[in-house]
Amino acid sequence: MFWQLSILGILANITIAGGQTLPEQSSQIPANVNKIFLTSCISCHGSNGKLLALTKVNFSKWAEYGAEKEAVKASLICSTLRKGVMPPESATKLNPEIIPTKEQIDIICKWAESLNSK
Repeated sequence: MFWQLSILGILANITIAGGQTLPEQSSQIPANVNKIFLTSCISCHGSNGKLLALTKVNFSKWAEYGAEKEAVKASLICSTLRKGVMPPESATKLNPEIIPTKEQIDIICKWAESLNSK
């Protein structure tokens, strides 16, 4: 698996025949951000999530998005969390511990900003 990721990183910078370029390699979600997603988001936005949620963000397919789409999705995650609409009230009523703190939202938003600056 590691060698596949290394090869993909190399290939991301190679121009192929016809002037087309391969998509940029996707970024890996940092451990501190991933921990928040595991607690607050994965149950709906992971491989066993609900269809509507998965159409917005599907963390089980994050690596398939590519760098540009990841940056857009990360920015949307940040703004959605700052507005307080996610996680939804239907989920937080039963599980208030999934509500990310302001500090956790700041961590996610800083990560999102770093993706947009690449």
